Amino acid sequence: MADYVVNDDLLDDEIVQNPSPYYAMLREEFPCHWNERWRGWVLTRYDDVYNAMHSPKFLADRITPWYRTRLNDAERERYKETYRALHSFVVFTDPPDHTRLRRIFARAFTPKSVQTMRAITEALVKRHLDEWEGKRSIDLNADFAYPLPANVISTIIGARREDLDRLQHWAEAITTLLLAGVGDDTRLDRAQAALVEFKAYLKVLYDERIDNPRNDMMSWLMEVQRTDPLLTEDDVLHSCIILLNAGHETTQTLICNTLTTLLDLPDELEFLRRNPQSMKTALEEGLRYNGPLKGTIRLAGEDMTLHGEQIAQGDRILLLMGAANRDPAKFADPERFVPTRDPNPHLSFSHGIHFCLGAPLARMEAEIAFNEMLRRFPKMAVEGSFRWEPRILGRSIEAPIRLALG
Repeated sequence: MADYVVNDDLLDDEIVQNPSPYYAMLREEFPCHWNERWRGWVLTRYDDVYNAMHSPKFLADRITPWYRTRLNDAERERYKETYRALHSFVVFTDPPDHTRLRRIFARAFTPKSVQTMRAITEALVKRHLDEWEGKRSIDLNADFAYPLPANVISTIIGARREDLDRLQHWAEAITTLLLAGVGDDTRLDRAQAALVEFKAYLKVLYDERIDNPRNDMMSWLMEVQRTDPLLTEDDVLHSCIILLNAGHETTQTLICNTLTTLLDLPDELEFLRRNPQSMKTALEEGLRYNGPLKGTIRLAGEDMTLHGEQIAQGDRILLLMGAANRDPAKFADPERFVPTRDPNPHLSFSHGIHFCLGAPLARMEAEIAFNEMLRRFPKMAVEGSFRWEPRILGRSIEAPIRLALG
């Protein structure tokens, strides 16, 4: 394999549409690969990705180096609002800032708060599926996968449901930037405009709650702010932005990816219809098999050696969870979807200090949605074929996703 030339185009259509062969080749032959096109290292083995997620030698803050070294003076002034917002997102911070911000986020996703959302989720699932009745086909994204989690997370934050279209527009612009979308040279400008508008919208809600707090996350964070001098107004507003952005995106993609997978596996689908108690493990398998995120980025905090390769301090490192989740050294028969797989230590919600705080909410929403969909529409089928979006970090299907309801 010494003469083998690795394809470094992570957005090559063949890799995007079916990454498993590429992942297997990297795991077996190039477990720590320098990607010349991306200008960073790529890790694909489960143990390496897991260890990097837990090690303080791998830094999550890639925003500050980008802002300080990749932009000139004029660009730093132009994109300062983007930097301020992204630098306060907990996913892009390291201790001690991360420790403080994660403690704030934890107030929004306690088991009790997630449980209070169950009745709301059940009602929303029923309402959306009621609208499917009498239709021959629907758009899975537009008619269910987007509005369901967006309604749930906006309720948690305290945003108005009638503003969902505006929230979707802002979230799409921010997500395209964060998940390394392709084909839009204006994505940085679009993301900054979205962040500014989103923050202004949330500031109105914030001001309303100064004298009239409610039972929502905005009010909970403001209560913490009254007793924590380190928590600023910007912290509250930026926390709500990332929670709405990530909170609906993950669940939306989980629903689309897993349902389309199951609709192509009639035996597994029928098993779940007959055994709804297995839905929890099936959703974990959906996260492993085609999770919403293919990868996440870290920076080397110091010089290190891995698999004989010399990694320099400051080098970018792509942790490919999508490859780690199909590592045969960790998972038996990893290329097969096994709805009863247990244990299932996938890395789709990250791990260590950056484990996704919204994971319990996403799991709860998806479980309710899938059991109800399979019960009410047993003859669902994908109409035609579908394609995966060209993103380096995210794994999602291009809209629309048409379903025949039977």
